[in-house]
Amino acid sequence: MDFKGITGQREVIANLTDSLTKSRIGHAYIFNGPKGIGKKTVARIFAHILLCEKKNPYGSCGECLACRLSAEGTNPDFRIIRSEGASIGIDEVRKIQGDITIKPLYSDRKVYLIPDAEKMTVQAQNCLLKTFEEPPEYAVIILTASNSDMLLETIRSRAVRLNFKKNTPGEVKEFLLRKYGEKLENIDFIASYADGVIGKAIELAESEEFSELREETIRLLDKLGHSKLIDVFEAYEFFDKNRENIDKILDIMALFYRDVLAVKVAPGKDKILINSDKKDIIEKNALRYSVSRLADNIDLVEKTRRNIRQNVNFQLSMEVLLMKLREEDN
Repeated sequence: MDFKGITGQREVIANLTDSLTKSRIGHAYIFNGPKGIGKKTVARIFAHILLCEKKNPYGSCGECLACRLSAEGTNPDFRIIRSEGASIGIDEVRKIQGDITIKPLYSDRKVYLIPDAEKMTVQAQNCLLKTFEEPPEYAVIILTASNSDMLLETIRSRAVRLNFKKNTPGEVKEFLLRKYGEKLENIDFIASYADGVIGKAIELAESEEFSELREETIRLLDKLGHSKLIDVFEAYEFFDKNRENIDKILDIMALFYRDVLAVKVAPGKDKILINSDKKDIIEKNALRYSVSRLADNIDLVEKTRRNIRQNVNFQLSMEVLLMKLREEDN
């Protein structure tokens, strides 16, 4: 395993490679960044390199006994601590403390990975702190977190923190092309909607449900552009049926109006469209709305999102949104 297949994260990989090259390995790391950004993938690669007998800073050999065991998920020198519930309790951390005193069997290191470390209870973190303060020289503990600020300051101060940054839409698209090829539909939309997170892009690319949801949402918005063709209460049924996906629907709506506004302001520049496969519908809607009305529509969508998150009545929120979107442009 090596870092060649990782999209973006140049600073993180450069930092890890440099520490491997100089044999300056920390006893504790915090990989911090959005869910789905690749923290666990990088952590596994780093762990495999640390355990490999060949000591190549750029990748594990895949041939030595340690590498073969790691690939099979049976290397006793590499442990992943998984939570069985909503939190990681003190018992899971005590398992590390019990195991860490045993010297490595196949490598000169032992590596422990704690995904979603912010789920550790305060008691579990305080228990782990004891290991952080006096770790065996061969031990490396990697924590991944979507929000490392939720970890105790005493934990953060004793670990090397590496921040994973969101990828550019271009990097996400490049990854999708490598993984799925040109056959993937809506690739430009997925690359933009994923918001720089590779894991989210994969989820969208492999979700037929999301593709259908997007088609239905854009079809609804196009009908709203012909205000007489759709009844508010009829349209509400779509939102009610898809309550669990309302955040995704509102994202699709905001991005659609963003594209219509882009065409209105800069006609002919197709490359700036997120929904590039819906160019005809977007251009048609650009003729119906003024710039100010489109800006208002985007604000309405975001206001509705905030209302729902603040537990304002769902039906009322959606009906108000639909009525305002259905109003004639002045």
